[in-house]
Amino acid sequence: MASILPNRQVKKYFFFLACILLSFCTSCKDIGKLVDKQKSSSYFIDSKGQVVYCQNGNWFSLGVLQMQADAKSFEVLAEDIGKDKDSVYFRNMTQKLVDRNSFYVDNQVPKDRFHVYYIDQVLGFNVIEGADPKTYELISNHINWARDKDHYFYSNDMIQADRETFAFVNDFFLKDKDSVYVSPNIGDFRSVMPNTGNVEAINKYYMRIANTVCYPPFQQGSAAITKSFDSIHTIRVLDQDIICVNNKTILFRGKDFKYTAVDATSFQLFPVDEKDGIYADNPYSKDKNHIYYNQEIVPDADVKTFIPIGRDFGKDTKNVFYQKQRLEGVDATSFKKDGDFYKDKRGNKFSALTGNKV
Repeated sequence: MASILPNRQVKKYFFFLACILLSFCTSCKDIGKLVDKQKSSSYFIDSKGQVVYCQNGNWFSLGVLQMQADAKSFEVLAEDIGKDKDSVYFRNMTQKLVDRNSFYVDNQVPKDRFHVYYIDQVLGFNVIEGADPKTYELISNHINWARDKDHYFYSNDMIQADRETFAFVNDFFLKDKDSVYVSPNIGDFRSVMPNTGNVEAINKYYMRIANTVCYPPFQQGSAAITKSFDSIHTIRVLDQDIICVNNKTILFRGKDFKYTAVDATSFQLFPVDEKDGIYADNPYSKDKNHIYYNQEIVPDADVKTFIPIGRDFGKDTKNVFYQKQRLEGVDATSFKKDGDFYKDKRGNKFSALTGNKV
């Protein structure tokens, strides 16, 4: 043991020394001077007067890439885009598709007089087919969406819809004069039903068309979930997934609540309390008659005093529950979360992850 200890100390010493040297080298590396620090932290003029590309100045991890650019005429257009008298560059790569003389960057979108381009992070610029450079623009508050005078685009692909009447209903449904569409951010852009008028958002997930309520098809290849009513007078939104229609019907992700005799008028979710682990998607809910876990009755739970404790545990004044199961012999008053476990004063201890007694 005595001979091993010095070797360990030597290893620690050399490791410490290596860290100091690495820090010294990192701080002392002189890539050069930024060409335009207001527009990019990646283009430099090195000690030889050449333009080089070093992403965010991180030479140690990403290296310094040489360029064939003319230093005198080189101009930074954006963080990773520049041009000189002869060419346009993405990072250090010459872009041969573009028209250099008319090339410009419009709100982070590369354009020339002929085309609009999207950026492939490996190869550089590719043409967005059918896009008009003069009118093409990104749509604020709608990620991956753009439009020009004739079309809408999603992730650089043209959307086949009526440009004049196309509109966003909510985060997952769209419409034009002919159809209601599911958004391509959850699958293929496609019509889910004819537009018969009166299309409106209920919240970010649900929409309404006349007397039909629709919920998005989040599973690939599935259809939108619809529920029709003779008439709709009121809609009460409880959260993104749960609504109450006409004070009679509770819909969970577009489908009827599992316990069909739920009292819709008094139905409610428990208040969000993140410090106690009560989040918006907590599976516990209640009406005037019952406590529910995942839309099913929790037997013996007292409606007046029951509170969730985290996602899968709850208690009332007398009993503690794991999901729908009443836990025997557990003291409700002292039962609480402690780190990764739930405990009471009697020594009962349950895993917060599995619910198993440990």
